[in-house]
Amino acid sequence: MIYSELELPANPPGAVPLDRARIWEGLEQKALDAVPYVEAITACREIARLSDTVFDREIELGGARYVERVWLGAPDRVVFTRLDGPVLGTITNEIVEEGGELSLRFRFALAIRPGDELPISESELATQMVGAYQAAVETTLAAVRERIAEPVR
Repeated sequence: MIYSELELPANPPGAVPLDRARIWEGLEQKALDAVPYVEAITACREIARLSDTVFDREIELGGARYVERVWLGAPDRVVFTRLDGPVLGTITNEIVEEGGELSLRFRFALAIRPGDELPISESELATQMVGAYQAAVETTLAAVRERIAEPVR
């Protein structure tokens, strides 16, 4: 089982400040279409809408197909549970606040599906996942800032 947690400040020095609502918008958009946010995801589409806040999506990640159930827990948490694919588990994206400062925290607990073999070891997979999720946190925050900077038309 691979466990990891990564937390980065939402508003580092010199960055356009983001409030909770803007960060939440970014997490919602990432849940609906992860391609602009996670470099390793090359396809993402909703395949079943279960409620206003729960849906299943299919993604292509590193050449493998996954099905994830997505729970939108406004205003601060998105949970992805892998239902099918070579690596199963749960990923949580969370907006946290301590001392008035906002951060974005990504956690995951993943395991290689029984009977599946990957071309890399579990420790190599863990290293790749940590790097990919750090990039996803940074990309999510950058995309939200970019949208704020666009002039209103």
